[in-house]
Amino acid sequence: MDSEEELDMQDAAAESAEDDFYSGGEEDGFDSDDADVADYEFIDNDSDDSDDLVSHRHQQNYTVLSEEDIRQRQDDDVTRIATVLSISKVAASILLRHYNWSVSKVHDEWFADEEKVRKAVGLLEEPAVPFPDGREMTCGICFETYPSDRLLAAACGHPFCNSCWAVVFLMAIDEGVPTSFFFFFFSWSS
Repeated sequence: MDSEEELDMQDAAAESAEDDFYSGGEEDGFDSDDADVADYEFIDNDSDDSDDLVSHRHQQNYTVLSEEDIRQRQDDDVTRIATVLSISKVAASILLRHYNWSVSKVHDEWFADEEKVRKAVGLLEEPAVPFPDGREMTCGICFETYPSDRLLAAACGHPFCNSCWAVVFLMAIDEGVPTSFFFFFFSWSS
């Protein structure tokens, strides 16, 4: 029987120890009755530090650009990219739009992996469908026959005359379709 009593006492001691561990015990050093409310109040300094905050902020000047200034800067960036990368201005515009008009980002990405960049933005290395020189072809919209230098080809290979292409393009602009959208699907014939 001694062993049974010893086991019961050990179980009771273990339960008491577990209770103390999980509940923080009776001697956790914090007596809620002794807590002073003033210990938890915020100290309000009567000084106003907002002037100090303003003086420590970084001041940055901005220049408001007119629409004409923005277009000029865009044209300059397009020309710079087209010249350095030896690509068309249309392709340069697509790259700049994809990289949020960051010339340095275009350069970094292009020179790191040109093929990856071309795939990411949809630029083809060569026209999707080369037209045979001097051959006449039929426009896929008006069905008139034109020399190949007066046709554009969709990336899928369907040729369109310059007149029909212009109408489709202008209608898309009127409907609010971004013009850069078309350059992913059409390549200029040479």
